[in-house]
Amino acid sequence: MRMHRVLLGTLWLALMVVALTGCNTGKGVTDPAVQFANLRVVNLIPDASGPLNVTLDGNTFASGVNFEGLTPYQQIDSGTRAIQVSVAGGANNIITTTLSFTGTINYTLVIYGSIEEPTSLLASDATTDPGAGNFNLRVINTSTGVAAVDIYVTAPGASLDAAAPNIAGVALGSASGFTTLPAGNVEIRMTSSGTKDVIYDSLPQSFGERAQVEAVVYTRASSKLVGVTLLNIDSTGTRITSPNLLSQFKVINGSSVPSPLNVFVNQNLLLSNIPFAGSSSYQKTLAGAPTVSVEATATPGASLLTIMPTLGPGTDSSILLTGPPGALKALVLSDDNLPPVPIRARVRFVNGTNDVSALDIFVNFSRLVSGLAMNSASTGLEFNADPVAGTTYEFDFNVAGTAQPSLKLPGVALFGGKTYTIYVVGPQTALSGVVTGDN
Repeated sequence: MRMHRVLLGTLWLALMVVALTGCNTGKGVTDPAVQFANLRVVNLIPDASGPLNVTLDGNTFASGVNFEGLTPYQQIDSGTRAIQVSVAGGANNIITTTLSFTGTINYTLVIYGSIEEPTSLLASDATTDPGAGNFNLRVINTSTGVAAVDIYVTAPGASLDAAAPNIAGVALGSASGFTTLPAGNVEIRMTSSGTKDVIYDSLPQSFGERAQVEAVVYTRASSKLVGVTLLNIDSTGTRITSPNLLSQFKVINGSSVPSPLNVFVNQNLLLSNIPFAGSSSYQKTLAGAPTVSVEATATPGASLLTIMPTLGPGTDSSILLTGPPGALKALVLSDDNLPPVPIRARVRFVNGTNDVSALDIFVNFSRLVSGLAMNSASTGLEFNADPVAGTTYEFDFNVAGTAQPSLKLPGVALFGGKTYTIYVVGPQTALSGVVTGDN
């Protein structure tokens, strides 16, 4: 009888262990009835103040995911899960959402947009076999400010003039289906949808037979150019590094050179006849450190300045020229053209004067910037602005510490969703303002 009771007690304890183990609903569940999905996260918010942390049902899923960073696939329970995203060190979540994961499928969660308007896109990475000699490609468009993109996959160096896109019209916030393409060495280019205006160009990439790849399009804060991260859909879930070969810059003439200026890139004339207080539009060039030289139109062939600015892949830069003919200099600025929310405009101020060591800046008669040093730029400030009719502001610029404006710019119209830079150039006795729309 005693032996019978011992056996019953042992059996009861074993059943309790099995039952308790089967009730676990986190990662590592042993219940064979529970299905597992796999999830990875990519951070494509360019203006966050730090890396991102991601929790799943209140538990840490990923920590310290930097901009353009990718986590590996991690196993999770299928079903409906609560996702929270925060900036490391921040007190609040920037995204709180509930997402459904089905079966044993792989998923990619793309976190994108701006820190003011963060959002996410969950893409199922379920694929089909492309067959011998082929690979599968799909496009996910998260490029804020670019409504839709077309994708061309060609032999390296092939002309796009008569080519049709392989994948067309992928709208912001959406993913295309998978397209089957011949494996091998190819060049990937992207254009604004319906145009041949290339906004992304890659070095040749080699895709193996039966490879499964998704190209995630995103902004690196350019007004036009985009970045692309190529993600493998396989057991490794790794990324293929593929920076944009293109960059773009504009030139603002704040110099005291008496004639307009010509600008050459790698000895080729790119911009001509930029007058004092004039600004060019953005010009595309190869990313890297091109040789930029400046000449006066009155003295062609005589270089006034030669620089080699660093132009990042898929980014915008502005080059402000200041000083006299014998001492021309350049201030190279990185431009943040990530669009603000539609009811606000972002304005940056630049002190490009010849002889004002610091400026105080007043907006509608309220001082918002104090002591902006010569040859420097402020951070971007945001103002309420109607996206259709615009909103008018007055900008006044005082020599720092004085009460009277040295330059007044009344009636400047700002439009919501747009970015601007206001340059103050010239001598203190005759300051000029240059207002540029940057996106």
